[in-house]
Amino acid sequence: MKGPPHPKGRIPETHRALLRQRLERHVEQHWSKECGGILLRFRGPYAYVDALPAERDDPEWLEGDEPGGLEATPLQLCRLGYLGSNHRWAFAFYKYSDECYEPSILPSGQFAGEPEEAFDCAAAIYLAGGF
Repeated sequence: MKGPPHPKGRIPETHRALLRQRLERHVEQHWSKECGGILLRFRGPYAYVDALPAERDDPEWLEGDEPGGLEATPLQLCRLGYLGSNHRWAFAFYKYSDECYEPSILPSGQFAGEPEEAFDCAAAIYLAGGF
């Protein structure tokens, strides 16, 4: 098996907008109970995908040091590497144990795939508690 692909250049604005639309639609359709929204940050050839937890009625969940409580704290999920297409992105899973992004294999067995598959892979661990 080949290693992870190498991202290519800066992500064009059109691909940034398409990625945001695809992931927002995917979250609304498949993760609305677990995810209150996504945050995307772009730097060079990478898109960093964070998730906001869904709103909860539990008062303990709403307590926290920051204004807005814990519900305002995004969860880092993954990093997508731009490979020149809006359909295939390199996947790196965020590891809280090391506080870094680790190139990882998607459930399809590849290091790269559709952004929705990458989101599902990371969200299954951090938002749904495992596969």
